[in-house]
Amino acid sequence: MLKLLPVLKIISLRLTNSVCIIWLLLLAGTVMAQQPNPKPRCATNEVTQRLQQLHPDLLNQMQKAKKRAQKYRQQKKLARLQQPVTVVPVVFHVVYHTSQENISTEQILSQLEILNEDYRRLNADSSQTLPQFKGVAADSRIQFCLATRDPKGNPTTGVTRKFTSTTEFDQDDAVKFSVYGGQNAWDSERYLNIWVCNLQSKTLGYAQYPGSLAETDGVVLDYTTIGRAPANPFASRFNLGRTGTHEIAHWLGLQHIWGTNDTGSCNDSDDINDTPNQDKPSTGCPTGKVESCSNGSAGGNMYQNFLDYTDDACMNLFTQDQAEYMQSILSTVRQNILTTAVVCTSPLTADFEVSDTIIVAGTTVQFQDASIGVRANGWAWAFEGGNIATSTEQNPMVRYDQPGIYAVSFTASFSSISDAVTKTQYIRVTGTEPVIFPNPAQEQVSIVAPANKELQQVQIVNSVGQVVLTQAATDNFVLLKLPNLANGMYYCRLWYANKLIETKKLIISR
Repeated sequence: MLKLLPVLKIISLRLTNSVCIIWLLLLAGTVMAQQPNPKPRCATNEVTQRLQQLHPDLLNQMQKAKKRAQKYRQQKKLARLQQPVTVVPVVFHVVYHTSQENISTEQILSQLEILNEDYRRLNADSSQTLPQFKGVAADSRIQFCLATRDPKGNPTTGVTRKFTSTTEFDQDDAVKFSVYGGQNAWDSERYLNIWVCNLQSKTLGYAQYPGSLAETDGVVLDYTTIGRAPANPFASRFNLGRTGTHEIAHWLGLQHIWGTNDTGSCNDSDDINDTPNQDKPSTGCPTGKVESCSNGSAGGNMYQNFLDYTDDACMNLFTQDQAEYMQSILSTVRQNILTTAVVCTSPLTADFEVSDTIIVAGTTVQFQDASIGVRANGWAWAFEGGNIATSTEQNPMVRYDQPGIYAVSFTASFSSISDAVTKTQYIRVTGTEPVIFPNPAQEQVSIVAPANKELQQVQIVNSVGQVVLTQAATDNFVLLKLPNLANGMYYCRLWYANKLIETKKLIISR
């Protein structure tokens, strides 16, 4: 067996698909002081060229995967609908030689928290995004959960642990095979496999692009990069969990924002429109506007992007086009992972959205499935007050002809799994003229202004022209209390944003 091991490692290398390996120096203390600007290196080009020579069809498969995602993305853009929030089931394979490398569950949970913050743009440092890029920074609508069932259907914590005699692993994917001291992958059609180990040469991590070999599919991370303090006890500039964010984005098809050439070329691209072209990786923690490749008018280098090489503390955004591309990969090449309903604690949570919940009678609105979790394949809607009472479409169109306040119910399902939600008083339909009720009124009166006008203020005026009550309006529905107003005739004066004023009679009769 020992004689076969070098041969098996060569086979493993040949099985390795297009991976992106971030070469960063994890130095602390005096070493960090001596080398304050480590120069990360990515071997994507070299690995791709070697794999193309060894397995010529792999590059073709990756190109096909990319084209499928691009086509799907274009179709979704034409539909102008957001994807529901997708939850990806994750298994962490901790492969350790020392107790320090056998990281705590708390450290893994910290990493999961970071992923869900970064991919949903809930990260606290999103407020630090440069002003010129705030408009394109996006929620990717992707979340991650620890698997609760293993490939055989048995309960699991979503973490495997294995002691190895191997002191450190290279980027040859040995960590992904039990025969080399690593851990075999779980079914990559159903799980995102993340291997945690001691990577040599100060490599922080690497990932495999969509469209390649199943047995090596996933992400490899150095154990010092997982999570953040206090769960992560390792001091470095790369200990805030952003290596995981970066590498999983490669697993979802994204390239580095400068393209494929690390040596300073402006002639390549990441094929993402809203990431300005830049010449090479950024390092450290730049400030202000940094320009290259004549990208000044586009905002300069987007060095805060998760797909650059800056320190963890300097990364804080994905762009809208990056988010759409990752969603397209999940809906095409990696679509099987969206039907893995049994591996997350909450596999499906029904939810829906509509562009505007306050409308004028006769308006048609489009409802959109915004469920979270496994990708639903069945939908059941119920519309109070709509021109249709029910629908089984994913994103139905409904017209409301009569003023009123209406509820909407929605059930999303996948196979035998389903979840339902009802939103009461959700759709508010107004007439084309303001409505006051009850009229005559006693202790209070409701005022409903047309939805196509912005109501700012309401006044009650008595019969001799005196203003006896004033109330600011925050929306087109106002409830007025009528204390100490004598019986009689009054006028209700409505002030709109365009300085238009409308007046309606109001009778108070107790």
